[in-house]
Amino acid sequence: MTDERSPAVIAAEARTSAARQRLFGTIDEIQARLDPLALAANAVENVAATIAINSIETVKARPRVTATAAAAAILFLARKPIGRLLSRGARHATATAAASLNSKSSKRSSKKD
Repeated sequence: MTDERSPAVIAAEARTSAARQRLFGTIDEIQARLDPLALAANAVENVAATIAINSIETVKARPRVTATAAAAAILFLARKPIGRLLSRGARHATATAAASLNSKSSKRSSKKD
């Protein structure tokens, strides 16, 4: 048995082999696109871009509301340090006032004697 094939058969086998390679390449590409991690990353990227665009449009449309919301958020996040600062000031003011009252009352009592 000799391996004598006609040129048409050889060409058909070459086309078949090329088609098979293209098919396997397409299947690999589809599998890569349908990978759950790739799908999740693509979805996160799309959502993040949409949120960023919508946020920018909202800030441009309502700058005062945005500034007010930002200031409220900053005050909320800094509420403990601000509270400590205010309570120190109140304690200092109270202590100073009490000391000045004590000194005035001691002067009055010494004048009465």
